[in-house]
Amino acid sequence: CHFGAKEITETKPRPIRSCSAMAAAVAAPEMEDLRAPQMMCYQCEQTNAGRGCTTIGVCKKNPDTAGLQDLQMQFSFRLCQLAAIDSGPYEEQCRHLVLETLFSTLTNVNFDNSRFVQYIYQCDELIRKMEDHLKHGGFEGPVANATIPKLPPSKAAGYSATPEEAKASAEALLKLAAPSGLLARSALVGDEDIFGVLEMLTYGLKGTCAYFYHAEDLKAGDAAYSDGEREQIFQEIYRVGAYLAENCCSKPKEDALMVGLTECLQMGALNLQVMKCLDAAHNALLGTPAPTEVTQDKPVGPAILVSGHDLAVLLRVLEQSEGKGINVYTHGEMLPAHSYPNLNKFAHLKGHFGTHWGNQQKEFRYFPGSILMTSNCLMPPIGKYRERIWTCGPVGFETLPWVVNNDFTDLIQQALKFDQATLAPARTGLFSDQKLQIGFGHAAVLGVADKVVEAIKSGALKNVFVIGGCDGTETSRSYFTDLANETPKDSIILTLGCGKFRLNHLKLGTLGGLPRLLDVGQCNDAYGAVVIATKLAEALECTVHDLPLHFAVSWFEQKAVAVLLTLLHLQLKNIRLGPNLPGFITPNVLKVLNEKFGLKPAKLHEEDVDLAEMLEGK
Repeated sequence: CHFGAKEITETKPRPIRSCSAMAAAVAAPEMEDLRAPQMMCYQCEQTNAGRGCTTIGVCKKNPDTAGLQDLQMQFSFRLCQLAAIDSGPYEEQCRHLVLETLFSTLTNVNFDNSRFVQYIYQCDELIRKMEDHLKHGGFEGPVANATIPKLPPSKAAGYSATPEEAKASAEALLKLAAPSGLLARSALVGDEDIFGVLEMLTYGLKGTCAYFYHAEDLKAGDAAYSDGEREQIFQEIYRVGAYLAENCCSKPKEDALMVGLTECLQMGALNLQVMKCLDAAHNALLGTPAPTEVTQDKPVGPAILVSGHDLAVLLRVLEQSEGKGINVYTHGEMLPAHSYPNLNKFAHLKGHFGTHWGNQQKEFRYFPGSILMTSNCLMPPIGKYRERIWTCGPVGFETLPWVVNNDFTDLIQQALKFDQATLAPARTGLFSDQKLQIGFGHAAVLGVADKVVEAIKSGALKNVFVIGGCDGTETSRSYFTDLANETPKDSIILTLGCGKFRLNHLKLGTLGGLPRLLDVGQCNDAYGAVVIATKLAEALECTVHDLPLHFAVSWFEQKAVAVLLTLLHLQLKNIRLGPNLPGFITPNVLKVLNEKFGLKPAKLHEEDVDLAEMLEGK
């Protein structure tokens, strides 16, 4: 799908707001801080006042971390720019570094400044090697953009640096980071609409790289996807990174808005391919998900709680802790793990604890053991459990232990040593008396496709809703609960992501022998929802657009941006997005997306109005 020039030129260009104007739009206690913001970040849904965090992130990311992340992004783009031409003998190193560094900048993934110092210096070293490789091959370009500085020598480039060395290096890098910041780059671009689209593409790339990091971490080999597919995906990642390196901090070229929006749709196509590979890797290594009931009984220690998204990490924890007297529990988006046969076969995978990531500071204190964060979303830990929480992969937080080389020995030993009597009395999450029904991925649903098709043809099933995505902490997200609760009884709901925790306590009954609420899986299992819709359309001899299919998508961070771009790439219409629209989507761009795709904000506290419009096909 491409955007035509007419669609774009009908909107009036919006000059970029000045730094002071953007800052003044954001409420904060100190006016001086507003006039000279230390940072600017609007990559997630919870950004301050829907416009941007300028003094400290709502996620608690501080200005120093924000500055290092901004600088890191430009170094990652530079790697892409060089690799798009020829990475030579450095291809595997480049692939890993691009995926991990971009993943690390997602919301609520990494707050550890020392890790970003290491990443930046690793990128800088690899960039110099790749530049030399290109020169020896007779290539002169491409020239780095103005945000890439010459780095001072540092003792903190390796993992053995002292805290003092890491701090000194971070301070030195921050002095060079200003041109990489959002406000500085937006001023160079000079057009708010174009810059917002470039940022949307950036966040889509981040989310896609996070998904591909998970796929690569599974190491499923040819059983999941071929080397050719892998090569194709990395080349497209490099191409987009190179495009952003060239355009994210310079005056826009002719038709920049049209080109940028088309690039966003192409990013949606790439993310669809990546989610397909991740789905194949999960199935190849872990087996095909099957409908499963999961208990939420009170956890019993010694125990380990695994949160995040990385099912490969959970498998390693289960393998390394087997036979050692440890119970393992899942949290958040690890819930779907119980539906995979090669995970569920472990007798010490006992059940699920807690709800979505936004409740972790209330829930983790009552878990009787150690806690492992495998991906987003990590919240700053509090004292009640701070000494018991670990990170791995791209996740980090200052002072928290970080598991290296997938060796979970120390984590396991800590879990075994806890005196259970000294911990807070174990509790369960909300609705603990209810077993959770999961495992309705595309294979399970298509296994009974004949029943679903017959229900549609007979009129017993009139509508299919997709309600889910990334959850957050705002009370306004009750919109999705209320919408699901009010859907008619002749409909089914596909839910996925941590947004499921807004719905999975509802008792919605059954339709045609199936639960009306079908948990498709993790946020990346949006691919499964697409497969289900596509196969149903084929069986009914119609297009996906002819199905009575309705979308209410909750978004929070950059994986959700990637999924949204995929849905737009597939030209799925009339998506409700909420609870708030992204700060980087300007009114002009929203107008274009609404006219072309029917994309619209969810009507908070008026879910009945949205529901009535959905049932009318609007």
